[in-house]
Amino acid sequence: MKKISTILIALFVTTLFTGCVTKQKYVELQNDYKRCQDDLTYANSENLNSTNSNKQLTAELNTQMLKVQQLEKDTLTLSRRLRQSERDLAKATRDYDELLKNFAQQNASNQNQMNKLFGDLDKAKDDLVAKQALLKAQQDSLEAAKTVLAAKEARINEMQSILDQKDAEVKALKNKVSAALKGFEGSGLNVMEKDGKVYVSMDEKLLFASGSWNINEQGLKAIKQLAGVLETEKEISVLIEGHTDNVPYRGSGQVKDNWDLSVLRATAVVKAILASGEIDPVRLSASGRSEYLPVNSNDNAEARAKNRRTEIILTPNLDKLFELIQNN
Repeated sequence: MKKISTILIALFVTTLFTGCVTKQKYVELQNDYKRCQDDLTYANSENLNSTNSNKQLTAELNTQMLKVQQLEKDTLTLSRRLRQSERDLAKATRDYDELLKNFAQQNASNQNQMNKLFGDLDKAKDDLVAKQALLKAQQDSLEAAKTVLAAKEARINEMQSILDQKDAEVKALKNKVSAALKGFEGSGLNVMEKDGKVYVSMDEKLLFASGSWNINEQGLKAIKQLAGVLETEKEISVLIEGHTDNVPYRGSGQVKDNWDLSVLRATAVVKAILASGEIDPVRLSASGRSEYLPVNSNDNAEARAKNRRTEIILTPNLDKLFELIQNN
């Protein structure tokens, strides 16, 4: 623009000095000059503005280029991050698919286990119901057994009470018999309690002569004392057993052996008891045992003398006990 102004000035001067011009022409030229000056001023101003704008645009361009560069860097970084994210997403997708697969397998396995557990539970419930039914039956059976057992215990207790009573009666009877026959102690008489009975054992020498079945005087006294007890003990059954040793009997007539002798001696004692008191004959019985229930070995005279004896066995009435046992 400055170059154009210089040219215009040069043309004006040249024109001014190379020819004569009219005043009007001069004024026109002067006006043109002025306009040129104004144009020059305006052009300079525009040039300055353009220069400033250019600088501003250049600065803005540089700024924008820096921003573009930064954007390119950011884009590159974001691209790398995007690719990494895509790789991470792909891995996460694979892991997720693997997890889904494992979950499906685990779920199927769990379902199978649950089905098995439910089956086992149903079986256990059925077993429990069966066992409960069996337990109920066993409990009912146990209750019934308890009832039966209680009844049996009551009967056993009743029996035991009767036995205890009989034991007491036997002891009392033994004491009573022992007291009645106390004067014959040391004369071959012995009173004992055995198997719930009272045994009065009399040696042969207390009752009989050897080989005889006739009771002597001392023996009759003893039998009379015993008969006094039997009169008061009306519930007592009396068994008289005759015993011999193993020496064969050498007799004649109706007595031929030890069997006959043992029976006759037992019968003689029965008759002596009946003659000595008011005793019901039904309560008495006689038995001959011969030599076959010895209390000693029969290998010497003293042992054989012990075997030659008469036993009077006193038995309490056990009808109540037998009745109770029969009813059970």
